[in-house]
Amino acid sequence: MSDCLDDDAPPSAKLVVKVLEYADEPLTQGEISDRTRLSPRTVRSSIKRLKQQDVVEERVYIPDARKQIYVLADAVEECLQTGERAAESAEAV
Repeated sequence: MSDCLDDDAPPSAKLVVKVLEYADEPLTQGEISDRTRLSPRTVRSSIKRLKQQDVVEERVYIPDARKQIYVLADAVEECLQTGERAAESAEAV
């Protein structure tokens, strides 16, 4: 994961990335907060940092336009998947 993220990223931001990586669908800030058990303020600051680094994309939440949903950027998702495949092939050897 360190290849896909800034080395200076705080643990809370890395946790947000992991939650989004394993989510089956885009998540709201509240859902991320629930799944990570981080405070809403910490999630908000982590998302802000991740958006600035183009790690996370923000989209409109159609059922409630006052909310946004968050997903990993395609490039980051590909990077994470490539890292997993490399780890699996190394274990197989």
